[in-house]
Amino acid sequence: GNPVRDLAVYQDEWAQSFELKFIAPNLLSSSERRVFDHWKAIAKLVGGLPAKVRGVKISETMRPDFSNSGGVLGLWDEGTASIVIKRTQLASLAAFAGTLLHEITHARSGFDDVTREFEIELTEMLGVLAASQLAPRKGALSKWFKP
Repeated sequence: GNPVRDLAVYQDEWAQSFELKFIAPNLLSSSERRVFDHWKAIAKLVGGLPAKVRGVKISETMRPDFSNSGGVLGLWDEGTASIVIKRTQLASLAAFAGTLLHEITHARSGFDDVTREFEIELTEMLGVLAASQLAPRKGALSKWFKP
């Protein structure tokens, strides 16, 4: 009479039990801190963080991802209203910016990875980002991004 526990249920429960190991910004190396300090400017490129996001955090560890051998690089954690980025992403501004923008898109849209809806949102955000850099004008971002 018990429900069948398949591998997907086990993987989800294991991932949920995983604890993140947060790193305070003042404990980052100087090069990591230089990258991390760009988070507000990166978010501003796409209209800022959504109102429901309280901040950006760095974690030494991330929840496992069984579908990706490289592991999770970032996540939108609705429970803490935070975007969490894996510390290794601070090795380059491009890696950090890409992960941060990806997670901002999750927070704004509410859609999960590997869904058509998320891909549409991400593509639209990339278009807005490109347009904001090529033809910046006041209010150009307001059509797509809503706090």
